[in-house]
Amino acid sequence: MLSTYQEIRDRIYELARRHGLRVDWVETTRSVRLLHLLDTDQIVIARATVPVRGVTLEALAHLATDLERVFGRDWME
Repeated sequence: MLSTYQEIRDRIYELARRHGLRVDWVETTRSVRLLHLLDTDQIVIARATVPVRGVTLEALAHLATDLERVFGRDWME
């Protein structure tokens, strides 16, 4: 399972490319980044909060759930 911000970010970019989506980091704070995934018509199809610091199992579970319908059930494995 992915556990660092760098691993998560890289997986998101990889899967977004495969699905023809654009990654847009809408907001960044010290502890999280707000992610929007956009389709070719520039419509937001998914939103998620990606932990940057202090990554917890709870935050990872929320992230996995938020992007599951776009990337599939085990996208973080």
